[in-house]
Amino acid sequence: MKFSILRCLIVTSILVTCSILTAQEPAEEKPATKPARTRKKNVEDEKAVDISQLPKPLSDIRTNILALEQRGYFAIDATELRTRGNGDEAIVWTVRVKKAVTCRHVEAMLREFRDVRFYSTIEKRKFEVLATLVHYSDGITLGASSNRLLGQDDVFELWIDLPTTFLQKLVSMHADTLVLRRWRY
Repeated sequence: MKFSILRCLIVTSILVTCSILTAQEPAEEKPATKPARTRKKNVEDEKAVDISQLPKPLSDIRTNILALEQRGYFAIDATELRTRGNGDEAIVWTVRVKKAVTCRHVEAMLREFRDVRFYSTIEKRKFEVLATLVHYSDGITLGASSNRLLGQDDVFELWIDLPTTFLQKLVSMHADTLVLRRWRY
């Protein structure tokens, strides 16, 4: 009798389990979705480019160029070493306008960044290696006289001419800092 009750309980539990399982709807499978289109990443995209550091062969030199972005009118898009019109190398910064501003105001803001001093650090002391000027497009000066407006996302360049002798001097003297500051007349 004990075996028959036990057998009856087992059969009943099996029937209940089967009826519950068949009553449940099978889980809906999610349709295979196409992967979202992703842009192939360049190696350059993966590495964050430090705009405050100059390109090779001057990659040991750090600058304060990002101070130009502090007022919110400009963004530094690129820093490169390339040949300019006179055949000499130049450090070139590409500057994008973030807020519309007149050329007269741009010229006034750039006055804070006209004088350039290269320094070399020796035993925690900075020694001046080279001094020169930062140049910008004549279009800004002409636009200032005609009250021209630079719109959002307009681009202009700042550059420092580096003749071969200057470049060699910076490398040989182990310059490590470039400071842009107000041009003193």
